[in-house]
Amino acid sequence: MAASTQLVAFTLDDFEARTGSAASIIRTIAGLYLRHEAAPVARTKILALATAAEVSAPTAQTAISRLADRGVLEAAGTSSLQVTAAAHAMFARGDRRIFTPRQMADEELWCLVAYSLPETMRPLRHQVRKHFLQLGGGLVNAGLWIFPGYLREEVLQVLGALEVRSYATVFTTQTPDFPEGAMQAARQWWDLGRLESMHSTFLESTAALDAQPASPAAAYRGYVAMVDAWRALPYLDPGLPDAMLPGNWPGRPSRERFLALSRAYGPGARHFATALLKG
Repeated sequence: MAASTQLVAFTLDDFEARTGSAASIIRTIAGLYLRHEAAPVARTKILALATAAEVSAPTAQTAISRLADRGVLEAAGTSSLQVTAAAHAMFARGDRRIFTPRQMADEELWCLVAYSLPETMRPLRHQVRKHFLQLGGGLVNAGLWIFPGYLREEVLQVLGALEVRSYATVFTTQTPDFPEGAMQAARQWWDLGRLESMHSTFLESTAALDAQPASPAAAYRGYVAMVDAWRALPYLDPGLPDAMLPGNWPGRPSRERFLALSRAYGPGARHFATALLKG
């Protein structure tokens, strides 16, 4: 993938969008279903998918146009749209993070990134920070970040996309010798309060979903809403080991809830969406 396309794919990530908003829901629908279509999809069918997920048609129209402006969707003919190449890359990168979330074991390796950008590249410092945070990185101090070792390839992709790889040294190492203990380090390097709140909100937002959906339409509606509420979490939360987290950390039940509901709702949701797209 060309560096420019790769960079666009990273910039399309949007973890600040309000969960449940029309644009967020349709972005989720694009990632789940539209990108797998071999041919462009009629705008009317995208609207039907949106309204089936409880987005009103007028609001969906506006959101679709907004996603086209942002480079997630693009026109393909007078009345059809398709997922852009950069968005395909973004969604493909998200497959592992979203649908197979990981948590570190205590003995797993860490990835450390040390870098220093010259003053002439000051604007890129913000970009590195933004993308490292969205990968779940912990800021140890200025110019030094820490990630679970299994995120090393994604770290290298960000450095390559921003064209700053030559300014960074990447280490893979055993557990650091934390000066004040692992839990204190986690509190200093990651915003655990925010992550805890996000996990708790996800658990609350999915509490009303039954163990088994009543119909394919209900499976689709529940699954899209559930994935939309979840999709940013496995990026921002790196999956720290238990030794670094409070005993009542909601991340584990949150992941278990997501995986259980995916098994229960995913197949029916795909059947419903496929029937609507092919009908």
